[in-house]
Amino acid sequence: MSQHILEWLPAYHDGELSAGRRQQVEKHLLTCPDCSAELQAIEDLSALLKAEHSPRLTSPERFAAQVQLRLPHSSPQEIHPGGKVLPRWVLGAPLALLIGWAFLQAALIVTAIILNAVQVFGLQNQLWPNWVGAESLIEAVGSLFALNLGLLVLTAGLWSVWLAFWWVWNRSQNLEIGTDRI
Repeated sequence: MSQHILEWLPAYHDGELSAGRRQQVEKHLLTCPDCSAELQAIEDLSALLKAEHSPRLTSPERFAAQVQLRLPHSSPQEIHPGGKVLPRWVLGAPLALLIGWAFLQAALIVTAIILNAVQVFGLQNQLWPNWVGAESLIEAVGSLFALNLGLLVLTAGLWSVWLAFWWVWNRSQNLEIGTDRI
């Protein structure tokens, strides 16, 4: 055998190999000091684990908790190579857009209600003496509707730009890390 047999050594040690495979491993061990040393290390570890002085085994949950405590805590800069992390303001942009759009919608709705109330109660001449008439009020409400539609299109466009930016950034990070998912 010209290659090492490291992947078969644990099964050989535990007596889990077939007779033919076991003979191949034994033949290789006679000529390969590296594999023989690895088998010796496996046997030493097995003997250590079987020793009477070994510590009492813990439950899997406790073991997992102990391992978790010993792991180094990583900061967000360590997650992506080169410390490329999106700034918080970029992550908060969709929420800011939504809040801004909701505020402008509320302002437009309140303005439309006030204009309708002015028309219903006939107060336009008292409030605005130079007001031309109902046609101007309808034009004003129509302008508010057009402004509302424009704001909706602008907000949708900004959301689309943000989503495209986030997608490109996330994709570039996945490609750098080597975890590109399709």
